[in-house]
Amino acid sequence: MMKKIFFLCAAVFFCTASFAEKWNVYAGADQETVDLIKKCDGQIENREYQSASYTVGGCQNEYVIYKYIEVCTQYFAMSLMHSMFAFKNLEENETLHDVRTKEGNMNLIYREEPDSIIDNYIKEHGNSIVLELARANYYYDALMRYENQWLKTPDEILTLTKDVYSRAIKEEVYDERVVSNYASILHKERNWPEAEKLYILLTDRFSTNGSYWYNLTAVRMYQGKYGESIEAAKKAIENPEADREYQMDAYLVLSDAYAWSGDYDSAEKNLLVTQKKFPDQPIVFQRLGELYVCFRDNLDYEKADEYFDKVLSVVCDDTTIFNCVKEYAVNCTPQMGIEF
Repeated sequence: MMKKIFFLCAAVFFCTASFAEKWNVYAGADQETVDLIKKCDGQIENREYQSASYTVGGCQNEYVIYKYIEVCTQYFAMSLMHSMFAFKNLEENETLHDVRTKEGNMNLIYREEPDSIIDNYIKEHGNSIVLELARANYYYDALMRYENQWLKTPDEILTLTKDVYSRAIKEEVYDERVVSNYASILHKERNWPEAEKLYILLTDRFSTNGSYWYNLTAVRMYQGKYGESIEAAKKAIENPEADREYQMDAYLVLSDAYAWSGDYDSAEKNLLVTQKKFPDQPIVFQRLGELYVCFRDNLDYEKADEYFDKVLSVVCDDTTIFNCVKEYAVNCTPQMGIEF
């Protein structure tokens, strides 16, 4: 797909990214650059993050700049306001989390800030969607890490990233990070229909990623698409995430989808399965109790009592008791909460 041609100081620059394709931002790169990116990816796979930073640190073209910013934002050992970065080749059994949280000094690598690298390249060679995506990814990562404490405000960042990501999707110049970032933005802004389109893209391409299936379930639930939510939630369970808590969330959202579709029996059966898989989690019995106080056509206070009592057999502390009492007070009567 031909991208726009940029005019700068009467000179015409053709964006090499005009040969880009879906899911491959590097499709327009020459063979030397492709080999460099592959070398960097191999170093990342081997957790040689300092070596990876050297490999693409020259930032000699838009694709290498894109990769360099990925290394900076995803694989840094230490960052100073996301303007200066330190990297480390990890030792056996060492993780980035270990490095980032332990005390000690590291030598920051001084180069131009990512913004300056992009700006200077644009002045000399012209703009491109790849460079815009590099900046958008950089800003979005800073927003996720620093929120409103960074060098640019959330409004500034979101205005830029939404504009760039939307154009990139239309021009079909994107990769997983671009689509995932944009889907997250739309999700948080409650733009459920557009977020759903992107999560469909992601689940079609990365069908074993449980997180994408879970988020697809969520945005469909918000739109009242409960039948479709059930199928997406099942996929989230079939493709479990590494985090055990997220695994449980997939089961819980499936029960929600069943309940809101009116299939209370399936909701209860699924929650009972969930309780067996996560017996140490009081939230499961709480959700079983909610099933019989939150839905007017499924009220059964006796069953609710049984399940709320079981909550306290798992964990009995002030927070758990409060959560159960609140269910009675909100969905039933204050007196029932007092009696509980």
